[in-house]
Amino acid sequence: GGDTGSDAEVAGTITIADFSYGEPLSVPPGALIKAINEDSARHDVDSKDGTSFNTDLLGQGEELTFTAPDEEGTYDFTCSIHPQMSGQLIVGS
Repeated sequence: GGDTGSDAEVAGTITIADFSYGEPLSVPPGALIKAINEDSARHDVDSKDGTSFNTDLLGQGEELTFTAPDEEGTYDFTCSIHPQMSGQLIVGS
C-alpha cells in the first residue's frame, strides 16, 4: 500500500524528447509531476537552484514521478548530463 502513485494524482507531465523538455509546465504547489523520457539518451530533471527537485536518470521509455516545490515561483531546470537542455516549472495556485 502507501500513498504514492495513481495517475489521477498527477498534475502535469514533462515529456523529454529530442533533447527538449517541451513547453513550461504549470502546476499547483506540492503537486505530483510525471517525467517521461522518449530519447535514447539518459536524462533527468534537476532544478538549477540545486535543491528544489532532482530526479533519478531515466532511460528510454522510462518514467517517474516527483513532487513540485511547495513554494510558488518559477523554477528553471536542466539535465545533469546535458546542461544545454533547459525547461521551466511554474508553481502557483
